[in-house]
Amino acid sequence: MNDVQDSDFKTRHSTNGIVSLFAIIVLWVVLFWQGITTAIDIWIITDTFNHCLFVIPASVYFIYLKRDQLALSAVEPNYWVLILCIASCGLYALGLSGGVQLFMHVATFTFLPFSVWFLLGNEQAKKILFPLFFILFCIPIGEELIPVLQEVTADLSVMMLQWVNVPIYRSGLYIEIPEGRFLVAEACSGISFFIASIVIGSLYAYMNMQSSIRRSIFVLISIIFPIIANAIRVFGIILTGHLTNMEHAVGADHLIYGWVFFSLVIVCLIGLGELIREKSSELVSEPLYVPVNKTSGRDYIKACVAISAIALAALSWYQIILGQLSAESTPQKLHKLVIPSYSASTSWQPEFVDYFDKQQTSFDFEGNQIDLYTVWYPKGHGELVSYANRMYLEESWTLESTYSARGPNDLTFEVSQIVNSRNVRLLGYWYVIDGTVFTNKNVAKLYEIYQIMLGQHTGSGLVMLSIESEYSSLEKDKELFHRMLIDTFSSINQMFPK
Repeated sequence: MNDVQDSDFKTRHSTNGIVSLFAIIVLWVVLFWQGITTAIDIWIITDTFNHCLFVIPASVYFIYLKRDQLALSAVEPNYWVLILCIASCGLYALGLSGGVQLFMHVATFTFLPFSVWFLLGNEQAKKILFPLFFILFCIPIGEELIPVLQEVTADLSVMMLQWVNVPIYRSGLYIEIPEGRFLVAEACSGISFFIASIVIGSLYAYMNMQSSIRRSIFVLISIIFPIIANAIRVFGIILTGHLTNMEHAVGADHLIYGWVFFSLVIVCLIGLGELIREKSSELVSEPLYVPVNKTSGRDYIKACVAISAIALAALSWYQIILGQLSAESTPQKLHKLVIPSYSASTSWQPEFVDYFDKQQTSFDFEGNQIDLYTVWYPKGHGELVSYANRMYLEESWTLESTYSARGPNDLTFEVSQIVNSRNVRLLGYWYVIDGTVFTNKNVAKLYEIYQIMLGQHTGSGLVMLSIESEYSSLEKDKELFHRMLIDTFSSINQMFPK
């Protein structure tokens, strides 16, 4: 019996086919090493994505179960799929250039199923479609939904509390009852339940259902069910606090939010699946795949050379990008402002991190003090357009309004009006990326990424100008500020190294 199985395995899976598949996996690891390692770090550190550690082993196992439906000795490479592989490489380069890990992870875990699909061809790839694209669950994505889930959870729990006539007052994510106050915090969003439920629901549908309609319905249930269940959990906590005068609400929170509640959710979900799935008598076994023509050695070599050429070209491109991101040994600092200047005001303090050089000073324009803050990031020295960088401290200033002001060279400056309890300020800015001026930070970021991808990036800078004003003279100060932006534009730009 074992001899027959060994003979069938050798017939179906030739040495050339196994080597080709192994070569693709090695190329994937080498090409996307940084994307793989950063993803694994997130899987291990973040509880929400711990399940990702088991996704690839599960995919390999499901493909192994389908081994009788495959034949590596009779692959039919689909060269059109290489377009998708190239797209993944391009997305990875974009993520690498801009430091966007999401792009890197999406590219990393789409290239692998695309490359396997390319080698096997459409017919065989279709037989392992779910195991191949189950790999997409390796992408650590979903935390962006936390604010939405918080809102939905608060809405549903308030509705349930109204059903049982609990007096409540809601302010944003805060829910107040006579006995106390509750916050639907990030931990209460149920994001862990939500993601895990979708993964488990998809697995259950694949393993226990054959009908595409049944599978789709069950996956839809696995998306909706944890949202409702989490709202019931929050409702139960608040109701417990109401009925026990807040004596047991905190303890119930810690108990129910743990694995006990999660287990109940999964058990209920599987129970629903048992009601939806086909009966055993309705299941149809898949016919054994019998390959007609075997693949020649030349075809294997052709396929491996094609995808290796793409991988080598992409790897060379990534090295150019990494070279752009590495720091120069002696980058130039900002030049001194050519306009006569003096010590800057301390009432307005931007906050920037990892910069190479900055200058904060003040100068006079038509008898008014103008505060100037210039920051410089040569290539390899930090990231200019980043959420970590602030043009003003949000605990000290509040954005009241913005307006546009026409500038030189057909530029349109965006001017912000920021206020606090004592002052009102006008704040204008522009970016200088590799000598090109931008007034929109998103466009500046895209151009910076573009320059990095071309290997032509030298440095990025930002100019911020501000004037203190009063509401009584605000319109007059806006006109003066506009004239100042136009008159000092060229002089200030001379501060940046060429």
